[in-house]
Amino acid sequence: MLDLNTDLLVEMVDNFLEPFGIDSDFDADFSYDPEDERVYFSIIIAEKSDQLFKKYIARKFGFKVPSIFMMSLLHEVGHFYTLPLFSKIEIEEAHKAKKEIELNLEKVNRRSLKWDSVYSQYFDLKIEKVATIWAVNYYRENKKRCDDFYLKFEQTLKAEYERLGVTE
Repeated sequence: MLDLNTDLLVEMVDNFLEPFGIDSDFDADFSYDPEDERVYFSIIIAEKSDQLFKKYIARKFGFKVPSIFMMSLLHEVGHFYTLPLFSKIEIEEAHKAKKEIELNLEKVNRRSLKWDSVYSQYFDLKIEKVATIWAVNYYRENKKRCDDFYLKFEQTLKAEYERLGVTE
């Protein structure tokens, strides 16, 4: 396991998130925990799902995603702002639907078009869609802030890789 300075990355993300009043932590995937109002972020590239998310945003919102990392991070912040709009029942139903989608994905070949179709159902869940709408709107209205942050984050991550001797 690489000795990546995740504290440095978390500090950078926390500084970006400060105006929102939420904190972050490093994890294997992007998520939002409403219990502790914390956004979890990852630097792992999930090529197929990232590409589907980009295509979804382009198709549904006419927005070309400059950075999948930033869009994913903002999507999780979007949950912070939009989850209170939903009832507990709606949230529970969405979580059940997510679990069903995950089970269906396990049954389908990852390279097939059916996998793409099943995975796309996730993006269309109402709680996911409104978080994405929030993220797209924020990115559009704050492009310079988002792009400046991501450039610094990317440079820091690259410096970390170089420090560790990782070239790819």
